[in-house]
Amino acid sequence: MEAETVMGMSKEEFNRAAAMWGIALCVFAAASGWVFMRFGQAWSIADLPQSDFVNQIVPAYVVTEIAFIPVGAKLVDKYGCKPMLMIGAAVYLLASMMCLISVSVEMLVVFRFLQGIGGGLILGMAFTSVGKIYAPDMRGKANELMTATFAIGSLFSTAMGYWFTDTFNWRAGFVFFSALMLIGMVLAWIMLPKEEKTDAHIDIPAMVIAVLVFGSAAMYTQMVNLDFALFSLKSGAFVALIIVLVALLVYRSYHCDGSTMPTHTTRFQKTHIVLMFMFSLCGLGLIQYFFKLYLTYYEFDIYRASLMFLCMLGGAAITSMVGGRLVFKTGARPWIVGGSSLVVIGLLFTHQMADQGIFQFGLSLFVFGIGLGCIVTEILCSYQSVMPHKDIGPHTGNLMAVRMIGILSGNALIGAYISNVIDKGRTLAVIDVGSGNPLASLSDTIAEGLDYVANTLDAGFLTTTIILAMIIAVLTAIAHAMGRDDVESLEAYREESGKKEE
Repeated sequence: MEAETVMGMSKEEFNRAAAMWGIALCVFAAASGWVFMRFGQAWSIADLPQSDFVNQIVPAYVVTEIAFIPVGAKLVDKYGCKPMLMIGAAVYLLASMMCLISVSVEMLVVFRFLQGIGGGLILGMAFTSVGKIYAPDMRGKANELMTATFAIGSLFSTAMGYWFTDTFNWRAGFVFFSALMLIGMVLAWIMLPKEEKTDAHIDIPAMVIAVLVFGSAAMYTQMVNLDFALFSLKSGAFVALIIVLVALLVYRSYHCDGSTMPTHTTRFQKTHIVLMFMFSLCGLGLIQYFFKLYLTYYEFDIYRASLMFLCMLGGAAITSMVGGRLVFKTGARPWIVGGSSLVVIGLLFTHQMADQGIFQFGLSLFVFGIGLGCIVTEILCSYQSVMPHKDIGPHTGNLMAVRMIGILSGNALIGAYISNVIDKGRTLAVIDVGSGNPLASLSDTIAEGLDYVANTLDAGFLTTTIILAMIIAVLTAIAHAMGRDDVESLEAYREESGKKEE
């Protein structure tokens, strides 16, 4: 008797794919939560009484979302994906409805905190569910889907929030994203396979400390350069507090069973964590860089600026689809090294093409996107492939929380720097390559570039480019230093899996 098939897949495969699409909708809603009210907050909520807390609307969501990503991932190990999906979505929906009926900014901020908890539980559950449901060599497609929906939600929700507010009211955004969350939750709940509860132990004190660690780190990125300077006594005290909390978490994790933070990590895994943080910092910093570039150099409105990211997403989709499927065979190193190199090329190409027109600029973004697509999904797939199945939750949750901290750090540091450049009336300097003798043109270009950097070292957009290119070069060096660790680790995993099957 032939097995039942749906759209060329077995029924089990179809159900898993449909469940992943449902979870992806939830991820889109959760990722959109921290950016769709990001710009023009005072304008968007003009119907509420004025308040000094208006600038806390976005940080309120961000802080709790990041803090609860590891919690959502850890709880999946014990209770399974479906219960955590239901809890996370329910918290998100309840908080969204309360935000919808808020009559003051203070009330809105309080329920944004609660909404962030739901978003964090969803994100932790989503990326962990891929490792729970799929075998290592099948996780590429699913991780690619989760990464893509997270990126799309993060990049385009700002324009969507503007449109909702301009066309209807700021409350319309909460209705729209709540509807997506509800649809995704129902679809995933129906299609997710049944799971048995495990006897995994959860250490509550360690979980609380982990929430404080990631929450305080996220809060720091939201406050630095706004509430206090980067190099100030308050900043130093905040960093010291984070270090103390990390030390407490490490101590507790080594002296308890069932910690939210994995304690036994290999050099291979630690390298991946560092790579994810550094690339997230650089990636979001560069996206901030380009976004400001659209708004200032090309004088785009926010809608056209957001649409320009389609070029970047198109390039990223190509390499992400290929890399996610092949990384289990090739290891992560060639993708990270190649991707970082393409990011730098795309970045420099952008400066050469910025005065040539929108098409050329879009082409450089496409190259930049190809580089981006070689890294995030590949790191995640490679990292998950060497974890014991029972420990996928805490490992994945902490990796994704570190990624979010990196994103916020890049957003805060690079965004603040570029905003300072814009506020002082400085503009982008573009070096003209020139024509004629190639060697003479190259010499002139280098001379002009050095002259530009020398004269505007603390002000120009190009300085930001050089700094980020240097960071990405370091990232490439770290990836190259991995040697064959990633391939050997994957081969060892395959051998171990083969023994278990026998």
